[in-house]
Amino acid sequence: MAVFQKTVEVKTGKLYDFVNITSAVQRAVEESKIKNGIAFVNSVHNTAAVIIQEADATIHKDLIATLERLVPIDADYNHDYEGNVNATAHLKSNLLGSSVSVPVENGKLVLGTWQQLFFIELFEARRRRVVVTVVGE
Repeated sequence: MAVFQKTVEVKTGKLYDFVNITSAVQRAVEESKIKNGIAFVNSVHNTAAVIIQEADATIHKDLIATLERLVPIDADYNHDYEGNVNATAHLKSNLLGSSVSVPVENGKLVLGTWQQLFFIELFEARRRRVVVTVVGE
């Protein structure tokens, strides 16, 4: 069994920036030379998330609205010393998750017809990192 790991740089532009990282992750899979296995895609940040979703701005807006209802910026938070946006970013990351796993078959990510991989900025514009680990044969 082989293991390959690569860090992918992601530059976000603003709060709730949905950055499509599907092609970057696919390139990492191809670079790995692993034909069949699994790709683990991990954000190494507590104020961001990695999800599988459609590349459709309407569902992104619905997700943002849902997150704002669940974790409103104007509530009281104990972790407020960096501001409420930071506090809510941590909580939203916990709700969405910081990693996904995707099967790899014949050197390609196995995703549904409309599925894409997104890195979501939950705090402020930054340079971010996503670690892609491919395990298989």
